[in-house]
Amino acid sequence: MIDVQGHRGARGYLPENTLPSFARALQLGVTTLELDVGVTRDGVVVIHHDRGLNPDIARGPDGQWVRAATPIHRLTYAELQRYDVGRLRPGSDYARRFAQQQPRDGTRIPKLSELFDLAKSHRTIRFNIEPKMDASALEDTPSAVEFARALIAEVRKASVADRTTVQAFHWPVLKVVEREAPEMPTVYCTEGAQSDPERVRAAGGKIWSPDFETLTSEKLAAARKQEMRITVWTVNEPADIKRVLALGVDGIASDYPDRVLNQLKERE
Repeated sequence: MIDVQGHRGARGYLPENTLPSFARALQLGVTTLELDVGVTRDGVVVIHHDRGLNPDIARGPDGQWVRAATPIHRLTYAELQRYDVGRLRPGSDYARRFAQQQPRDGTRIPKLSELFDLAKSHRTIRFNIEPKMDASALEDTPSAVEFARALIAEVRKASVADRTTVQAFHWPVLKVVEREAPEMPTVYCTEGAQSDPERVRAAGGKIWSPDFETLTSEKLAAARKQEMRITVWTVNEPADIKRVLALGVDGIASDYPDRVLNQLKERE
């Protein structure tokens, strides 16, 4: 069965990584919610893609778009709640890419625990969570150990460890999860020239998540020889969805998960 992941909820339709977006993804029928997390200065695990506030998404208390990407880790949770992330900045490349996205003014960056509460009635829904770190900007986030431990604690508190995978491009944080929470499978993300299954396997990866454009039948076959599972990101166009389904991937993350679900129905 293909794992259909709602990328940042259902980003194509509603503001990314927000409770309305995740609610839409659940309504569409995804099997997994894909999301990103950060940790505030006072230790609250929140859902947000960028290490800092995104000028294309965030508006301050004055209603103006932020100009600087202040790191989430430098703000308290209370300070973070002053920002509205319910629409895309008009005229931005982001807004042009997602012209269908409907605004939800007044929407705030949620706690991870709030998502778990939202999904409580969905007993089989899975969570694929990325702690956002970058080797070139480690000062913007907690250490890999601190980050992983904060995430693990929230997942265990909600009793969803058996339905959670932790993914990352910054693999050191995955090593902490593997050591301290072996019940949560880890997913090794790659992009571009780094998308090599042999490199992932050498690092100990059992689930590989490349960008779909770099995945070939040869790479997939090499990964299968290593008994690796493959999930791809972020596949939005029908022709691309059809191609990766034909390759035989195990999962697809999409901003429009209904497009994936529709193609799966057609295949049946």
